[in-house]
Amino acid sequence: MKLAFDKHDFLANYWQKKPCLIRQGFTNFTDPVSPEILAGLAMEEGADSRVIQSNTNTESGWLVTHGPFEDYEQFGESHWTLLVQSVNEWLPDVGELIAPFRFLPDWRIDDIMVSFSCENGGVGPHLDQYDVFIIQGAGSRHWRVGERQSMRECQPANDLCQVEGEFKAVIDENLNAGDVLYIPAGCPHDGIALEPSLNYSVGFRAPSKAELLLQLGDIAMQQESLQQRYQDPEIVSEDTSWKIEEKQLIGLKSFLKEALTGDEINALLARIISQSKRPLPEPELPTTAQQIPALLAQTNAFIEKTSGARFLKLSNTEFYGNGEAFDVSAEALTTAEWLAQLQGSKPASELASLAKSGPQAELVAEMINQGIIYLYIDQS
Repeated sequence: MKLAFDKHDFLANYWQKKPCLIRQGFTNFTDPVSPEILAGLAMEEGADSRVIQSNTNTESGWLVTHGPFEDYEQFGESHWTLLVQSVNEWLPDVGELIAPFRFLPDWRIDDIMVSFSCENGGVGPHLDQYDVFIIQGAGSRHWRVGERQSMRECQPANDLCQVEGEFKAVIDENLNAGDVLYIPAGCPHDGIALEPSLNYSVGFRAPSKAELLLQLGDIAMQQESLQQRYQDPEIVSEDTSWKIEEKQLIGLKSFLKEALTGDEINALLARIISQSKRPLPEPELPTTAQQIPALLAQTNAFIEKTSGARFLKLSNTEFYGNGEAFDVSAEALTTAEWLAQLQGSKPASELASLAKSGPQAELVAEMINQGIIYLYIDQS
C-alpha cells in the first residue's frame, strides 16, 4: 500500500505547519476492518473504547460512554460515534496502514484509532496535541479544519474536550474512501458523518518537555554516572542566606545542562523513545540461539514485528527496542537493520540467511524473548 503524494513537498510545506487534504491518497482503498468487527473488539475487556453521542438529553447534548459494551441498541441509528484506540495492536491488517507513513520517524508513531460513525455522528470541534493523518474508509464525512488560532477549550461531558465558538476553516470538504486528511497538533477540526462511516487516525506522539524530563528522571536514577551531587559555586561571607544568588542559578542550570549533554543522554533517550506504549507479550518459554535456524527453516513460517513494538538504530553497534539496549556486533549489523525495517509479515526464509552465525541467532532469539518480534506458522 502506497500513499500517493509528494512527500518532499509535504515535509517542506505542511508537516507540523498547516493542514492539508490528500485526495485519493489511497486509490481503491479497502477497509481493513468492518464495523461489525470493530464493534466486537469494543466488547473486549482490554480494548480502550468509547461511544460519543451528540444528541442526548444531557444539558450540553453530549454524552461519553466507555466500553466494554454489550450491545449498541441504546445509541439508536444516528448522532453517535464509536472510537477504539490502538486497533493496530489487536488487528494486524489495521497495522499495515502504518507502512505508508514510515517516511517519518518510527518512534513518533503512536497508534491507529479507528472510529465508526452513524449518520451525523462526530465528536465535536476540538484540538489534538499530536499530529494525525485521518484516512477516510467506507462512507463519507464532512470535515472543517483550521490553522492554529486562539481558542478556548471546554468540556461539555466527562472525558470530552472541545473548543468554544466558531473557528476559521481552511479546509471545508467532504471526504470519500481513500482521501487522507493531515492535521498538525493544535489545529481545530470537526468531522461529521454524512452516512455510516469508518475512519482511521494514524497518530504521532509529541511528548512535552515535562513528560520527557519525567521519563528521563526515572531512567536516570538507574545510571551510575548521573549520581554526581551538586556542588556550590564559591560562597562568600557577604552572600545573603535567604536570597537565591544569580551564581547559584547559573550553577544549577550548568549542572543540569551537563547531565543533558553528556555521553549517556543519547542512550537514555533511545531507551525512552523505543519503549512500547503497552507491555509487549513475551513467549511462555524462552527461545535460545541454538533453536533459531530450525525455527526459521520451518515450512510456511513467517516473522512479524509485534504491533506497537519499536526497534531503533542509534549507531552501528547500538539498537534499542522495548526500552532496552541491544549491543550489536559487526557480524549481526545487517540482521539488526533487516529487523528494524521489518513491517508486516515476511517469510522466515528471508531472515534465515541472516541468522546463521552465533551473534545473528542470538540477536533474533533475544528479540523474540523481548516480545519485539514473533514467529508463526501459516496453517492455511
